[in-house]
Amino acid sequence: MSNKYCLCIILFLGAVTIAGYAAAASPIGNKTAYLPLNEGVRNLSFLSSSEIEILEAVNKARKAGRLQPLKTSMGLSFAAKERAEELARSKKPDLTKEEERNRLFERVRKFGTWKGSVAEVDSHGYPAGVAVAELTKNSSATEQQPQPYFMDANYMVMGAGCTSAGDPAPICVIILASEFSEAQ
Repeated sequence: MSNKYCLCIILFLGAVTIAGYAAAASPIGNKTAYLPLNEGVRNLSFLSSSEIEILEAVNKARKAGRLQPLKTSMGLSFAAKERAEELARSKKPDLTKEEERNRLFERVRKFGTWKGSVAEVDSHGYPAGVAVAELTKNSSATEQQPQPYFMDANYMVMGAGCTSAGDPAPICVIILASEFSEAQ
């Protein structure tokens, strides 16, 4: 085998390696986000930088708790964004817990299907990076309040949605699922 042929193979393998690395990392502005993607999700272009910051903070908290990172879902993020916008409206319907749960299920079903459990966590008035820290801190500060859903090992997929509307703004929502299949 000639040196020229070996050099071509090495360059080709290097390009394949770099392309694989680029697919696992999604550039956002001047920063690169490293989040595992749910099956069917190709990149993070559907998320704002604040939403990415929240998802990274969740996985950082899970890592500190020795839990697997959650995969990022486009469908759950769209459902979370829809919920955040709903929470920001000044006129909200007065619903029972069961009605709220059913609305969560309907919202998630619009964007895919889930198996196991589905849950949501919302934050009002905290900047993106601080929201997850506050949710985690609030649950560990009092023994009566359970850990946030995103610290439950049964959840494997997540999405985030934020809006700058509402009072207090911003309002951010994280939706979690045990398993989630993106809508086609």
